[in-house]
Amino acid sequence: MTKYIILEEEKKMAILYSSYSLEEVINVQSNYNTDDIYLGKIANILKGINVAFIKLEEWRKNGFLVLEDDSLSNRSNNNVGDEIIVQIIKEEISNKGPTVSKNINIRDREIKIYLFGNNIIHIDKNYKHRNKQSLLIFGRLIKPKELGLSIGETKKSIDLWDLTWRLHSLTDKSLVVKERIRDRIPSPCLISCRQEISDAILKKVLIHKETVIIVESKDQAFHIKKKFKSTSKKRSRVFIEYCLKKELNNYKNNVNYLIRKILNSNTKLSTGGHIIIEKTEALTSIDVNSGSFNKLKSSRETILWINLAATKEIINQLKLKNISGIIIVDFIGMINQIDQLLLLEYLDTQLQLNLTESKIIQISEIGLVEITKKREGKNIYDVFTKKCSKCIGLGYVKKQMLPNKISTNFLEMNSIYG
Repeated sequence: MTKYIILEEEKKMAILYSSYSLEEVINVQSNYNTDDIYLGKIANILKGINVAFIKLEEWRKNGFLVLEDDSLSNRSNNNVGDEIIVQIIKEEISNKGPTVSKNINIRDREIKIYLFGNNIIHIDKNYKHRNKQSLLIFGRLIKPKELGLSIGETKKSIDLWDLTWRLHSLTDKSLVVKERIRDRIPSPCLISCRQEISDAILKKVLIHKETVIIVESKDQAFHIKKKFKSTSKKRSRVFIEYCLKKELNNYKNNVNYLIRKILNSNTKLSTGGHIIIEKTEALTSIDVNSGSFNKLKSSRETILWINLAATKEIINQLKLKNISGIIIVDFIGMINQIDQLLLLEYLDTQLQLNLTESKIIQISEIGLVEITKKREGKNIYDVFTKKCSKCIGLGYVKKQMLPNKISTNFLEMNSIYG
């Protein structure tokens, strides 16, 4: 099945879709991005709650660093104003700055190279014993002694030649970062290269067989082609298309149309019915509705059919919108316990296959399903929307209940008799 990726450099985003549906949105922010490495300065240390605030760039939000037992607060030679190397592990959101870590690493899918890893090798525990031993030997032979190595679980079969090639590439990048650190660049400053949208696409491994990449201009098409050649051994059947000047307006309109479609809270199901997704500051609520769908023999079969179809679409929407945190799903009520277990098993399977760091927490007494998902980057609401100046984020605009003259007199009466 052919997949399409629309690149929008002005918005620093990419939209992945197929002939069936929208699948994912990748966004690169102009401020802070996950995995960026900074030479920062300690702005403040709060010993009582064991955290520190790190200045990363002038005139921007400070990074938030959780200190460990052997933390800065316990060291006499680390004080406010001292330099420190940190890496962003969570992007800034709302009024909260980015979360940073002292555990510096450079990664490529399941491989991580730790710049200050003290020659540690870690292999994911889910590997079989034989494969784990092979990877340990591989790591000792290939990895430079001054770097740490971690190999996570992968769904694909292990290809040692591919691992070797990618490990050498990561080692070269680590040498560049270490050289910039040794140059003692005036802090605070960014040490790693500013991430481009093409870097984010390669990191997420979105380029597969039968992929068409659509860009704005011919120059951008050649830039993307050069980038892919320098960062990958082989890309089979990847096409790069660009727009002519007379087609540029259509390209812009198409991107805007896709963004509006992604932000739509109401999503129709292919089998009938629809789901409504409402995002708030504390949690995300998802309501499943049957609509007028009633094509099966019994109401029990109809409800189960709609709930199963809604489950698949809910997973797609959570991935597409990059929604995280607490998610409450209100499925159509089912009396039969076998149907309830079948739905939960299907939901759990889909979560494990499609969403990383997500799980079902519990089912409430009234049948609400609670899911949690670890945050990875900004969701589409943070990227493409802002608070309404009239309702200040409430989603409602107050009606004018009484004429101004009457309301003014009412206030005056309160001031006289209050």
